[in-house]
Amino acid sequence: MKHDNALPTAVQNLRRIWESKKTEMQFNQVEAAKELGWSQGAISHYLNNITEMGPAAVIKLANFLNVDPTEIDPSVISKLPNVQRIEITRRSSDMTRAANETIYSRTDIPSIWVSIDSDTIIENFAYNENESNKATKIRKDACVASHAGAWTLVNLCKPNLYPQNNYVGIRLKREKRLRIYDKQYPLPPTDKIHTMWAVISIVYN
Repeated sequence: MKHDNALPTAVQNLRRIWESKKTEMQFNQVEAAKELGWSQGAISHYLNNITEMGPAAVIKLANFLNVDPTEIDPSVISKLPNVQRIEITRRSSDMTRAANETIYSRTDIPSIWVSIDSDTIIENFAYNENESNKATKIRKDACVASHAGAWTLVNLCKPNLYPQNNYVGIRLKREKRLRIYDKQYPLPPTDKIHTMWAVISIVYN
């Protein structure tokens, strides 16, 4: 068996995480092999660098061990098609100030990612006019952000690059914040809009 310092970084990381998680998750190699759908020999080959770990194996092992794939192989993202490092550049509360946050995602469309505040709603959400507490209903049903402690991110691009969108993000003139609108309902007048984006996705991370 090779000494750890003679092994590739990904294998060293896998060994360290594997030993730690064996205790934490209370599994043995037989149970791990059954869960992964591999033979015990296949696992041993990865742990001992007999078989090279490709991206698919890294991701499968990461999912089983409940870690980010980059914790095993820091370069795995660059080996996957259409996966990019995403720099979150703005927060919805102030679109004029830069933000420094990073996530990974798959996309072929040039876009930006914005972190959404907990009070962001779909501005033109349609509700029942007879509802007794309309403000509460809007907050409950039209709120964009998650209340489960997760980050909420919105992926935006130029409208012409994603015409099948259901929602748009708009920054109005004389405002800094991002507002979200349902495209099927009336939008603000064009002369009131500073910038408009198509919403590709809203992600609860």
